[in-house]
Amino acid sequence: MNSLEQQHYSRLDVKHEIARFAQKRWIGIHCIKRDAEGNRIMIRYLNGKPITISSPNDIDLLWQNLRDKGVRTIYATAAKYHKLISIEDVKSITNMLLYTPTWDIDNDFNHWKSTIKACLEIIEALKDEGIEKSIYVKWSGDGAHVHLHEKALTNKSLKGRTPIDVAYAIVEYIRLKVEPRIQEIAVRDECNLKVENKIDRQRMFTCPLSLHRDNDRVCICMKPNQLQHFKPSWVNPKTYYHNSEWDYYEEGEADQLAEKAISIIGGLPPRKTRRRKYSKLDEAILRWLRISNDM
Repeated sequence: MNSLEQQHYSRLDVKHEIARFAQKRWIGIHCIKRDAEGNRIMIRYLNGKPITISSPNDIDLLWQNLRDKGVRTIYATAAKYHKLISIEDVKSITNMLLYTPTWDIDNDFNHWKSTIKACLEIIEALKDEGIEKSIYVKWSGDGAHVHLHEKALTNKSLKGRTPIDVAYAIVEYIRLKVEPRIQEIAVRDECNLKVENKIDRQRMFTCPLSLHRDNDRVCICMKPNQLQHFKPSWVNPKTYYHNSEWDYYEEGEADQLAEKAISIIGGLPPRKTRRRKYSKLDEAILRWLRISNDM
């Protein structure tokens, strides 16, 4: 009898959705097999090259190449790259083509309603910045990821900055705006709800329709108008409900937010510091408004 993993990753819709998201991204695999300490083995390279997925058939090839370890969870970087041929390609910021701004929402699965509330707070904050069409949400394991489609940002928004700088600034700006409300929800609902900015050079997120590494749940996508209807059964491997229109976006929709966020937040902090160079967000916004009015 085939395992849950074999049954799941043999589905055409699963392979198709993973391949769509994975295009031009660096892939990581959590294997079924565990190491001596009981942790799932993580693989990011095969034959000395970064793992990539360009088509549904590549997932079948992954199973063949990893048949002694098995495939449990498939991840892809938030970054998209110009090329992914050598190890050096994933180390170079100049090789980054695009970067998907992502808010990481961590919580206990039993408090899924609180997680949905956090998603809605982020989405409302993005709407206040003129962004509605380029947002999608992935439910992953115990929490969720709110994604802003990377193509909602044009080259105009970069203005000499790298895609990762712009993504970091956007995520941090919105995170700080919603932080008071997130804390209120956590206290009121008595849960461990957190919204984090995990943007870094090699950050990976679960691919749509991948299985979670530990729990038998599927990573499903939703558009904002579906959040109010979410049910835990949507992530069940046997009954999952997934919106394949997650990749809809409006080109340039996030350009104005990018300009504001970069002006207020700046880019990705150096690794050793990773400390905010600004004080309170309200004060930073007021300074930005004064500068804008003087121009």
